[in-house]
Amino acid sequence: MKNFFSAVVAVALVLLAACTQDAYEKGEGEYSLLRADFVDMHAGSDKYVDYVVTDDGDSLAAEPPFTISWIQTADSTYRALLYYNKREGKAEAVSIGQVLVPAIKNAGTVKGGVVTDPVYVESVWRARTGRYLNLRLRVLTGQVEDEKKAGQVFGCAGDTLVSHPDGHSALYLRLYHSQNGEPEYYSRYVFLSVPIGGVKADTIVMRINTYDGVVEKRFF
Repeated sequence: MKNFFSAVVAVALVLLAACTQDAYEKGEGEYSLLRADFVDMHAGSDKYVDYVVTDDGDSLAAEPPFTISWIQTADSTYRALLYYNKREGKAEAVSIGQVLVPAIKNAGTVKGGVVTDPVYVESVWRARTGRYLNLRLRVLTGQVEDEKKAGQVFGCAGDTLVSHPDGHSALYLRLYHSQNGEPEYYSRYVFLSVPIGGVKADTIVMRINTYDGVVEKRFF
């Protein structure tokens, strides 16, 4: 990412399939302490999550440790929307939703161009740690005849890095979204976290094509 911002080198756009969600059932319990946070989950050698780090920067032990069907690699970190009970510095998982993490890549080298099929924007915000730009989107979908066909595709394209005479700079981003042939019958939510920890610009501008036109979100 550092090379991209310093030299603006041409690199391929990394695309990710749509997110899924699994439920983690703890059994009966008191959910008065229930919280929901975007987190980085660390999976140990047994592919069980042993601790999470929230977007507030809090590190919490997973108690009890848990695993999800989309954790495929041991000793790795996964991005998730975690519903949990917080007790004495520990996280008791209730439900886990997968969050896509598309890296910022140069738009000029995207084969076929940057696709911007419309979405509904629910919210866009920056993590307190400054590591991510988080997006909560609502997309339209429906049953496809070919169950083996890949679903909708998401990514993040870096359009322009503008440097001003006063020394300030702004990075313009664009959401990549391909409907990929899915019908538009009903809604579901998709969550993305764009890594921005290495961004060397003073301002980040995210442009998203919606059913009501292009929405622009600025972060300083």
